[in-house]
Amino acid sequence: MNDLLKDHEEEIEQIKVDQTEAMQELMQTHQQSEEMRADTAISQNLLGMMLPAHIIEKLENGIAPEPENFSCVCLFFTDIFEFKKLVASVDPVNILKLLNVMYNEFDNILSRYSQLYKVESVADTYMVAAGLASNDKSDAEISECAKQAFHCSIEMQRAVQKMNFSLFVGSQEVKLRIGIHAGVINAGLIGTKMSRYCLFGDTVNTASRMCTTSFPSRIQVSPNVIKVLGEDETFRFEERGEIEVKVASTKTFSEFFPFSETQADVTFNTRAKGK
Repeated sequence: MNDLLKDHEEEIEQIKVDQTEAMQELMQTHQQSEEMRADTAISQNLLGMMLPAHIIEKLENGIAPEPENFSCVCLFFTDIFEFKKLVASVDPVNILKLLNVMYNEFDNILSRYSQLYKVESVADTYMVAAGLASNDKSDAEISECAKQAFHCSIEMQRAVQKMNFSLFVGSQEVKLRIGIHAGVINAGLIGTKMSRYCLFGDTVNTASRMCTTSFPSRIQVSPNVIKVLGEDETFRFEERGEIEVKVASTKTFSEFFPFSETQADVTFNTRAKGK
């Protein structure tokens, strides 16, 4: 028996070496697979922050996204009231820190809403769209998108009111303005290297104007938003009065803060004059 083992000793040793090498290759392959999965997850996460889900799905399937027309998308903008004065009196690094803290909180809030997509954040302006998942939505689906946009904007307004920005701006106040509008949108993927999903049309301009003509710590919305919200006792609106809106003649509504946890208590609407 010993002689037999001795005769096959080299063969046995070679088998052990082969098994060890095979195991190492298997472990290396497994590690590479894990790294590839992690890289894929990171890439998908980054894409999810830059592009709407339906555009990502098309790209993954090798389909070139075509420009789209949406019959009703709800948009809202936020900005900081008197931001230029803040920039003129505060160190630029602290302005960047303030925006970073604020936008991180906005991103966290936004992630809780399935129908919302962050279009962009530029300087003190943060833009969100609701209803880009489909251009063939029912009235109920359009209403749900508007409700998500409105609830999200309320959360953002509350968050800013609760934040302490004194570390960045000292005793100066940071107040948020929000404007919401709903309407027809044209959208498409622009560029090939640093692609951006861009929205176009009067709806974008009107939503922006709803923000810039709003009062600080308020939410101002157009009658289109009131219409698509439908019958909902959660929200109450009152007329504000006439303001100048350069885009088109419209009636807008503003919401005052503070309000109760379940209802917007003191609100008013605005009839705007087009130019």
